[in-house]
Amino acid sequence: MLRVALSRVRHQFGSLLLLSLAVAAAVAFLASAFTLGDAIRAAVYRATAAEAEHVAAHATPLEQPLTDDDVRTLAAVPGVDAVQPRVDFGTATLVGQDGQVARLPGVPALAAFVAPVAPELTDHELLRGRFPAAAGELIVGDNLAKAQKWQPGDRVTVLDTDRGRHAFTVTGVVEQTVDGDVGLLPADFRTLLQAPDQRGWSALDVAGSVTPDAVATALGGRAAVISGADYADQLASDVLGGMITVVIRGVQLFAWVAVAVALAVAYNTFGIVLAQRRREVALVRCVGAGRGQVFRAVIVEAALVGVLAAVLGYVAGQGLAVLAALGLGAVAGGAADGLSVTFSPAAAVVALLVGVVVSVLAAVLPARTATRVAPVRALTDQGELVEDRRIGWLRAATGVLLLAAGGGLAWYAADQHDVWPGIGGGFLVMLALLSLGPVVVGPLVRIVGRPAQLVGAPGHLAAANGGRHPRRTAAVTNALTIGIGLVIVMLVGAASLERTATAKLTGGYPADFRLTSVAAPTDGAESATLPAGLADQLRRAPELEDPVPVRERMVDGIVAPRGTLGTQVAAVDPGALRAHLPERFAESGDLDDFGNGSVVVTAEAAKDLGDVTAGEIVRIERASFTVAAVVTGGFASPYGAVTLSAADFTRLYGAGDPTGILVWAESGVDASTARAAIDATIATLPDINVDDVAEGREETADTIDQLLAAGGLLVGMAIVVAVLGVMITLTLSVLERRRELAMLRALGLTRRQLYVTLTLEGAIMALLAAVIGSVLGVALGIAGSYAAFGADSELEIAVPIGRIALVLVVAALVGVAAAVPPARRASKTPPVAALATA
Repeated sequence: MLRVALSRVRHQFGSLLLLSLAVAAAVAFLASAFTLGDAIRAAVYRATAAEAEHVAAHATPLEQPLTDDDVRTLAAVPGVDAVQPRVDFGTATLVGQDGQVARLPGVPALAAFVAPVAPELTDHELLRGRFPAAAGELIVGDNLAKAQKWQPGDRVTVLDTDRGRHAFTVTGVVEQTVDGDVGLLPADFRTLLQAPDQRGWSALDVAGSVTPDAVATALGGRAAVISGADYADQLASDVLGGMITVVIRGVQLFAWVAVAVALAVAYNTFGIVLAQRRREVALVRCVGAGRGQVFRAVIVEAALVGVLAAVLGYVAGQGLAVLAALGLGAVAGGAADGLSVTFSPAAAVVALLVGVVVSVLAAVLPARTATRVAPVRALTDQGELVEDRRIGWLRAATGVLLLAAGGGLAWYAADQHDVWPGIGGGFLVMLALLSLGPVVVGPLVRIVGRPAQLVGAPGHLAAANGGRHPRRTAAVTNALTIGIGLVIVMLVGAASLERTATAKLTGGYPADFRLTSVAAPTDGAESATLPAGLADQLRRAPELEDPVPVRERMVDGIVAPRGTLGTQVAAVDPGALRAHLPERFAESGDLDDFGNGSVVVTAEAAKDLGDVTAGEIVRIERASFTVAAVVTGGFASPYGAVTLSAADFTRLYGAGDPTGILVWAESGVDASTARAAIDATIATLPDINVDDVAEGREETADTIDQLLAAGGLLVGMAIVVAVLGVMITLTLSVLERRRELAMLRALGLTRRQLYVTLTLEGAIMALLAAVIGSVLGVALGIAGSYAAFGADSELEIAVPIGRIALVLVVAALVGVAAAVPPARRASKTPPVAALATA
């Protein structure tokens, strides 16, 4: 039987190649995911290792920060060439020659770092100019240089922690990093950007031939010291242990989803192929082959198909990995330097195992079914797949149980806000779909196929064929249903996330803009304040409504009848709050009752105070206040968790400058024009951050769209495999039905009508897959949204009807496209030739 299997492979190589396409596509995606993951890890390690290439020892303090005395001590140790101080985080305020404060969009403050004392100890790539060499010199990041149009040699002003001004020269521009807006030499950084009581270094890098033990000894045991090689490993681990690894594993997870879809496609394909070979199997059985021999021959053939799929998939996967690396290089620029694709043993092994295992698993049940057909019965069949067996009650019951279990897990995940049970539930629903497919497609295909009947006889035949052969229809649609279901799950999740984020921005920040100070508090104050006359300056801008100053303060003990809370208390003018906070934000009480002697409390703060309601009394600093209203919005509210009138706040805590200012665009003025007016007003004022709610909404929508696009590309792997499955199964189905199709031609169906019939069949099946996938996808998408984001009590579910309708249209077009090749082939085959070869 082994020779029979090998002979079939030689003589039917084209059919086997078709059989292996779906598995090969899944293997390609999986191999590319593993190969690209290895390439990214290697590139990250090379990049981080380069930062530590000249570091002989890396010292971090055990308790107190390291000091300049430690730097000088290490500099005197034999074998030390240079000592580079490091800080975890720093900020700086720069003013250009035009007198305007340098700002970056969406960044509250410029990130500052310590410029290298020696070029070999830098972790910032120099793009032009040179590194600072003396006091009064600095380097800037590429983004800041572009935004301010700065070049090496330009003069700028640096503000120290007391807002004193110091002249500096830009000596160079470095590649932008997270902490790479502006770099000063250690002495300037310490004296200008660090408060006197906070000066010190979070790490010291030492270059030279010195050993880590010598550095540790010199520091008197006050620091943990590791070698440069260990430091490189630590840097790589920090980077790879974060978002990069999450992304790599996410891509690989979706590739495994494509493998699962390929398994379903291969199972259906082997079922059709072995059904077509009934007569061949019967003849082999008649000449003496036993069931076990036939079964082993089929498994050997499946293994060979798997090897072919693995080879094709691995080669294609390497090509995909190269293209992905080039794409990352184009998008990420310098961040993707060093990313190169090389041979990955792991990817090769995974490709071979997956190709063989998937093919063999897919062939087991069809092979078992084929060997159980009596030879005499198989010889009397007329070539079509006989579907006289009803769908067994055991299969239907199993499908119902799987569906119930999957739905239960999904409900549990939504209720407990736990994603993993939801993933398990989705997998069980997929298995239920495979089991119940033949049961449900019959009635559904008649409903979905009704519009096709308007075409005439071809439409009637197409709709009737789908309902008459539910097993075949389910075999064609199952994989595509799974892929479309995944797309709908993503669409529902993304739409719900976007609606929730937008609602929170609108509800939590009823103002269009909020101005706050990013300066360090002075004179023992709890928070920094804005300039006293800023509100008046904003009031003079015709593009803006009257601004509302806000004062804020942390209060340890707000006492209610059933609870106590320490939180942020804010003060605003009651008339301004009533004018700008719509009544719809009030969950209880009335905002018109807010004034002196009363407070407004957010819903979260009210809950923490023992579910306090409007009309109850709370005490702040031993003064009693009536709760006028409980409003939506959390601790991110621009007003505060508890809001007093400005007069009451002054009575409790004295007069003072505002800690924030709320600004609205004038009626008829768009957000960008209003923002320009604000920017012009604060152009020469340092330490002011502008929270732009309109920009926040746009950024949220853009971020979600980007995540949706990335997710679409990942799910696209499964969709590609599913579409290949539709094309393969439709092709094999047409070959299987060549006798039936020839009879239709003989009875008067024209070539064009046959072509339209088969094309409509593909469209109906794809549309059926889209309908089932959409129903399951919406249900699982809602459950998944609650599982992933439901811990947020303000989650708002959204079902994007327009995008789902677009999916239905695209699915129908995909079905048509997949049906075109087999339909064209069938329509060109003469009826006599088809009957002769049937």
